[in-house]
Amino acid sequence: MQLTSTEKKTYTLSATTLNTAIETLQRDGFVIFDDVMTSPWVDDTRYLFTSALESSQSDQSDQSDQSKIRHTQNGHAGFQPPLKVPFLDPLIIENPFVFQMLERLFGEHFFGCLPYGCNASFPGSETQNVHRDCGHIFPEESFAMPPLLVVVNIFLDDFTKENGATEIWPGSHRIVDADKEETNTLKISPSRWSKHASTQTIAPSGSIVLRDMRTWHRGPANTTSKIRTMLSLVYYRPYFMPDNLTTANELIDEADWQHISPRAQLTYRLRR
Repeated sequence: MQLTSTEKKTYTLSATTLNTAIETLQRDGFVIFDDVMTSPWVDDTRYLFTSALESSQSDQSDQSDQSKIRHTQNGHAGFQPPLKVPFLDPLIIENPFVFQMLERLFGEHFFGCLPYGCNASFPGSETQNVHRDCGHIFPEESFAMPPLLVVVNIFLDDFTKENGATEIWPGSHRIVDADKEETNTLKISPSRWSKHASTQTIAPSGSIVLRDMRTWHRGPANTTSKIRTMLSLVYYRPYFMPDNLTTANELIDEADWQHISPRAQLTYRLRR
């Protein structure tokens, strides 16, 4: 969805925009804010992360465990940046557009995960399996519960059909008739996803996507000669504790700690 110039300049969603965005997220399982981050910020952030990714990729042995590439599959990779300035940029870890959405969706108090990720699709990457990032909290029920976890993606490159913009199945977060294998693996069989319409998150760099993590999706092939990158941050309701939650307190130096606002400290369960 398109924001007004005033909304972009002030980093503030109007009541109408906020209501529409929440309705879209709840109905479709995702919402896109097109081209909301400034070009200079996107350019600087892209350079920061592609440089860090290239450094991590070139020599994994010299990288701290925190900043190594976490997974590589068929040309798709996940990288966790070090928890230090400039990677602790407030426009990343407490993005105003994102926090306004999460406050409406989860309430005033919600939590997030650190370290966050940078996802990359390299030239020649293959199409992923259709999957969910998490299942339903009560899979035995015949109806879907309100969203529990939301992933936020900040596009550092243009997302196009050619470079594999994420393919999403609108409304699939409300599909609850999963069998045991699907519940355990989170992979969606072709016999199921082929019966539903999909779309792609085609949007310019600087766009932000919020997605219910139960929504079916996949990364298509990147047929271009350039890497495609996005940031990935996970947020959840205050009563939920993800199985893979890591404690970031010991990973943040005192000097970097001073750059983290009290709100962000609370959101990411940081203590001193």
